[in-house]
Amino acid sequence: MKEEICKNCGGKLIEKKTKRSAAQLKKPYYYSAYYLCPNCHKLYHDDKFKIINKLTPSLFAGSIKSHPTPLLEDGVKDYDIQIWTDGACVYNGTPRARAAWAFVAGKKEAAGRVEGKQTNNVAEGLAILRGLEWAAERKYRRIQLHTDSQISLFNLAKPASKVKINREIFEEIEKVIAEHGLEVDYVKVLGHSGDPNNERADVLANSLAAKG
Repeated sequence: MKEEICKNCGGKLIEKKTKRSAAQLKKPYYYSAYYLCPNCHKLYHDDKFKIINKLTPSLFAGSIKSHPTPLLEDGVKDYDIQIWTDGACVYNGTPRARAAWAFVAGKKEAAGRVEGKQTNNVAEGLAILRGLEWAAERKYRRIQLHTDSQISLFNLAKPASKVKINREIFEEIEKVIAEHGLEVDYVKVLGHSGDPNNERADVLANSLAAKG
């Protein structure tokens, strides 16, 4: 059996069982366990622990669309650009937390530190915002955006005014889309599932967050 190692500090990960709750039955899926680094307290999800809820339809059976995107003659979406985003936070939930965002779009790679509240969810949301801002500045309009953040996708599926946590980020995303007339399809990516662009965005975000 392969030994699981922390990407942040190199320590050996331990397996921890998640607590079951009735609320989990209302979600598209949940994890029965996760890996935890006892040294830096970084948490890792693994798809082998993923449980698909059969009691509720998955929100991510298809893309979440902000606008319709035209099809080419062969039925393939005619996107101007595809973007993969990711966020990371070391020591998440502690006073030592440091977060960073990143996105990959073709040959373009970008990453930046999070200012203000240092959490993984802030970093994930900012990665989406920065990716869309970059696309808008270059006059890309029809965009397919890939993220492994379930929370971000739930927030993007509702008006920004209804978002309870980190609302300001999703208000900015809504504003960028409206002001530039963007047509965005959001696609849920499974984290650490071998998608090279998702993996690259993960490396960029984690590397920057881990720097002192």
